[in-house]
Order: sequence, then C-alpha cells, then structure tokens
Amino acid sequence: MEFQNQLTPCPNGHYYNAALHAKCPICNESAAASMPPTEPFSSAPGSVTQPIDAASSMGSGNFGQTEPPFADSHVPSDHSPFTYTSIGGDMGPEGGIAPVVGWLVCIEGPMRGNDYRLHAGYNYIGRESGDIRLTNDQQISRQNHAMIAFDDADNIYYAGPSAGRNLIKVNGKTVINAVELNNHDILSIGTTKLMFVALCGEQFSWKKV
Repeated sequence: MEFQNQLTPCPNGHYYNAALHAKCPICNESAAASMPPTEPFSSAPGSVTQPIDAASSMGSGNFGQTEPPFADSHVPSDHSPFTYTSIGGDMGPEGGIAPVVGWLVCIEGPMRGNDYRLHAGYNYIGRESGDIRLTNDQQISRQNHAMIAFDDADNIYYAGPSAGRNLIKVNGKTVINAVELNNHDILSIGTTKLMFVALCGEQFSWKKV
C-alpha cells in the first residue's frame, strides 16, 4: 500500500497531511476543547433538566434522615400513655364534688396500709391507670383489671372483673360476673387483698343529707 503524504499548511500555521485529514487536526482539537458542554438529555421538547446538587440535597450529612414518629406535643410530660383519674374530689354531673361513698383498704400486698376512696358509679382498678392504682403488683393488669360499682339509687355496692387476665375473688370465691359487695368483704386481686368499707347504706346516704 502506498502511503500518501500531502503536507498542507492551515490558516493558523499548522501543517497536516491533507491525504489523511480533511481539516487541520490540531485546530479541530482546540475547537472541541473550547466548545460549551452539551445540554442534558430531556424527555420533552423545550424542557430543561436541572443537574442534581448533591450538597444541597444532602444538607450537612442529613440525607435520608427521617423525622421522629411523634412530635414532642404528642408525648405527655410524664411519658405515661394513660390518663389518671383521681377518686376523691371528682366533679359530679352538676359541677359539684363527687362525694366519697366508701373505701378499699389494702390489708395485704405491695400497697399494704393504703386506702382508696370510692365514688358513685364505676371505679376501675389497675396497676398503672384507673381510679384505684395498685402499683408494684405485677399480677394486676395495667388498667381495667377489675371494678367496684356503687348504685346510689339503691345504695348497693358491686364488685366484678373488667378486662384483666387474672381472676379476682371476693371472700375467697372466684367472681366471674359482678356480685353484691357487703361491708368488710375481702377482694383478692393479684397478690393484693383489699377490705371493703361502706359509707352509704341504711344509716347514711348523701341524698338524705
């Protein structure tokens, strides 16, 4: 094969082989280096695709960081998931104080020696939440384990299970449904024993005061 050499000068003073190149390769390389970058690919005519700024999208190392599941305003100040209700001093339906109608006195268990006031209607017993809170007894459900109720229309007290997993007993007998509660009856729940002391009855009633 015969090698052709047509040495030709370009307008910029460069010499190149015209048999191999249609234009000066040195000038072409300089022109290519000075050309502006091409536009990024766009899927739609006339649209402009903006380059991704990794620094702005990532921030200061926080890329992919999620918000906490709950805002601070959703968490109670005591970090407790329950709303506690006090018995003594509850407001009655007419805006007055709901008076005490009896007591439960702990005679055995972690809360031995404590007393708990009862009001008319339902009084719920739990370990952490409810009208009567028997803390430290792990065999008692956190809330609504059992209930004590007082019917102020008939002056009758009742005791029965609520939503607890363990059974309750009145005077040593297992209670499945609510039973009438009499003065000095013993309510067994978990490892705790409570003596019931009635205030209202034949000799006294808040309705007669």
